[in-house]
Amino acid sequence: MNVATGEVTPLRADLRPGLASLPPLAVTIETTPSFDGLTIPINIYLPEHAAGARLPVIASFHGGPSASAAVHWAPSLRFYTALGYAVIEPNVRGSTGFGRAYEMADNREKRADWLRDLQTVNAWVKAQPWADPERVVISGGSYGGYTTLMALTRDPLAWRAGIDAFGPANLRTFLLTTDAAIRSGFVPEFGDVDKDAALIEQFSPMRDVAKIARPLFVYAGQDDPRVPRSESDALVAALRARAVPVEYMVAPNEGHSVDRRDTKIQLMVRIARFLEDSLR
Repeated sequence: MNVATGEVTPLRADLRPGLASLPPLAVTIETTPSFDGLTIPINIYLPEHAAGARLPVIASFHGGPSASAAVHWAPSLRFYTALGYAVIEPNVRGSTGFGRAYEMADNREKRADWLRDLQTVNAWVKAQPWADPERVVISGGSYGGYTTLMALTRDPLAWRAGIDAFGPANLRTFLLTTDAAIRSGFVPEFGDVDKDAALIEQFSPMRDVAKIARPLFVYAGQDDPRVPRSESDALVAALRARAVPVEYMVAPNEGHSVDRRDTKIQLMVRIARFLEDSLR
């Protein structure tokens, strides 16, 4: 951008002819009150070519925990909306950008209130005229993956399926094997791995893994330094032992990421097929 004139020009000629053929989206930000009156902002992406229909919905939760979902362009978002999915991005309590009190409202014991936010979002989306209440999927990566697992263990029949990308499954083993700086930074969020063992167990998905009843897609990077692949391995093994439908993708050249083009394509295609099978 020319700071003197305000004129904006592309940095390079990067032609993407396929983008013009993508169906347009209706993008809005709405809000809903949680159980205690706290306001939850929700980004909504609706494919205009499916206007008037009741759509399957992907509720995508951001990582962090201290992060947020801003309205943005993303290949995966455009891919799934082109297939006819509505996509929502809730910024439940704990998200940044809505004040310090909102960011801290899920810390430690208050994570129980955060779980009620997930229930609020689930009920809200099922009441929307554009949503098919029988086909609402929860998804997320990293802390968003943890969100997916907590929702499927604590409210197992509310969601039709789940997508977990490198989410911590056992908070204790995750905290003991992740980077020391991450472990230290998570003390205000989850508690100390030794001093607050009961609290960490209370909010660990693996405590209630036997309650997961819905199909789950799990993605992990082989070389993930933040959330080791062992977290996903243990989760998948526990589900397969109970014959819960689970599809597992391990990317050999990825860390805590979906960076490579071939990984992105494979992941989106496999998730699309998984959802097609799971939402029948």
